[in-house]
Amino acid sequence: MEFTVYTLETAPEESKEALHHAKETFGLIPNLEGICALAPALLKGGMAVWDLFSTTSFSPFEQQVVYLAVNYENDCHYCMAAHSGLAKMVGLPSEDINAMRNGEPLQDPKLQALRHFTQRMVQARGWVSDDEIETFMKAGYTKQQVLEVILGIAVKVIHNYTNHIAQTPLDNAFKRYAWSKPSVSEGMNTSQ
Repeated sequence: MEFTVYTLETAPEESKEALHHAKETFGLIPNLEGICALAPALLKGGMAVWDLFSTTSFSPFEQQVVYLAVNYENDCHYCMAAHSGLAKMVGLPSEDINAMRNGEPLQDPKLQALRHFTQRMVQARGWVSDDEIETFMKAGYTKQQVLEVILGIAVKVIHNYTNHIAQTPLDNAFKRYAWSKPSVSEGMNTSQ
């Protein structure tokens, strides 16, 4: 099924303000937001939840770790490419970005704990054990951050599922970060 990538000129009137906001936020209107413009509530909701996640207690590095972990678990080619670029823009080291893309553990134990907990939340659909929550908190995170991970996952569910349905084409800005999930035989050892 083909979905139109709307622009400021072609989008429904109710989506234009949110598209302006996307352009201010990202420096361009990503194809994802252009597709979401068909459903103004989806576009506005996605942007609002994105903005809220940026106000959490997670650092920009940690926010990108959450996003990349969810994108990986949901096998979202578009978002893995886009967030590889965004992670680079906030200064996440290339080794960490590559580890996230390749399903390999991060060197920093605290970031790895965040990545692992986020992945477990997605895999278990939120039904993680008390032991998993305790392990996450022993790595230096808080109960507040347990809940904030859920907000990051919510952002990516909106975006990943839209990309799956629409088969969103990569923006030129992110084509150099094109991604496909490595096969099981290539690693994917993301345990703590």
